[in-house]
Amino acid sequence: MVRLSRHLFKAILICFFVSIGINGCKKDYTSVIPYVYVNFSFNPASYIELNIPGGAVSFSGIGFGGLIVFKDFEGSSTPLLAFDAACTYEVNPTIRVTVDGSGVAVCPKCKSQFILIGGGGSPVKGPAVEPLKQYQAQYANGSILVKN
Repeated sequence: MVRLSRHLFKAILICFFVSIGINGCKKDYTSVIPYVYVNFSFNPASYIELNIPGGAVSFSGIGFGGLIVFKDFEGSSTPLLAFDAACTYEVNPTIRVTVDGSGVAVCPKCKSQFILIGGGGSPVKGPAVEPLKQYQAQYANGSILVKN
């Protein structure tokens, strides 16, 4: 009986770890915002806002609803963050969140608020439950490159 219990326990344990390993290989998150190819670079010297932690610059015509590039606070592992400006509750390219000076993006229609500080774009208030769609942002050859 003890031998059977041990074998059963080992089999259950192996199945558990295999299922965790298989699920760990799947893509972590799929945004409600439709995929739009993004490969955009610009000169940060033209935007003083990106020299100030908490500063943000918006670009229209990039991504699904526009692009927000945010300068995170000092000491962050990701000093530059890029988000699609489309609200994840409204899912409409013409309804774009705007960033206030405190690192919070606000939807003008549903009033959802998203925190940009720390890199998540997570909703902190309002009907939205999905975070803002995030893109990769990095310094490259004196420019900022944003891509998916």
